Amino acid sequence: MSADSSTSSQRAPGFIWILGAFAGFALLSLLVQSLLGQQRSDPREPDRLANLNEIKAAQAANVQKMSLEAGKSGERLAKALEVLKGQKPTTSTMLVPGSPTQLKQSAAPAAPAKAAEAPPAAAPAAPVSK
Repeated sequence: MSADSSTSSQRAPGFIWILGAFAGFALLSLLVQSLLGQQRSDPREPDRLANLNEIKAAQAANVQKMSLEAGKSGERLAKALEVLKGQKPTTSTMLVPGSPTQLKQSAAPAAPAKAAEAPPAAAPAAPVSK
């Protein structure tokens, strides 16, 4: 039993030294970043800010055109929901690959192709001048 206790007490200082080394590297990294890692400016920043302002203005114009207001549009949206609920459901023309409808359509014989129209008469060739 004494052999087990001696090995565990010898491993503990090594583990503490490893933790200390990691903490030292973390502090060193933090110091280097604070001294050398200054913020670089983006050369496209003015263009991006102008684009952002343009987009925000367009969005504000769309919200104004739809007469939506923050916190006050619930009534209008409730009316729109009632209109949507009142509409009669229709069948979709979209086909999902592998669905029974698509398999049924692919198994059906293809519709006969329309007869190709005769090409228009060729125009007479223009005389070649020398």
